Parts: sequence; structure tokens; C-alpha cells
Amino acid sequence: MLYTYVNEDEDKDPVGPRDALELFKQAAVEVGLIRAGDPLDQNVVDFAKLVVEMCASIGDNYMQPESADGITVGDRIRGDLQAR
Repeated sequence: MLYTYVNEDEDKDPVGPRDALELFKQAAVEVGLIRAGDPLDQNVVDFAKLVVEMCASIGDNYMQPESADGITVGDRIRGDLQAR
């Protein structure tokens, strides 16, 4: 499985946040939409971003546990998976 939740502080992670487009590409390879090394079609990127927003909207109902600033789980999802 591509993505597993790990309880870690991304702000303290020296590697930094993962590249959302690379995650989308890995997922597309995993389900057979593209072959490894192939580029993502813009329609697939747009679809992935829509799925991210749908998931984030669910997370908007829950506060990020370690946040004192009113940041929701949805905000965290958007922040981690915002494709540029």
C-alpha cells in the first residue's frame, strides 16, 4: 500500500514534506494507470487534486490534535498533498 499514516512532526523532518505530484504518480503506477517513468496526464492530476479536496473536507470536521491555532485535519491533508 502506498500511503501509511505515521505520527511524526513534518516541521521537524529534515527531508521535508513529500512531493504530491510524485505521490500521485506512484499511485497511478500502483493501480496501472501509467507505467513507471511515464508522465501524469493533467486530467489525472486534476482528478487526484479533487480526491484530496474531498478527503480534506471530511477532515475539516476534526481539529489537528497538536494544533493550538485551530488547524483542522483537513488543513493538514491539503498542506501535505497540495500539488503545484
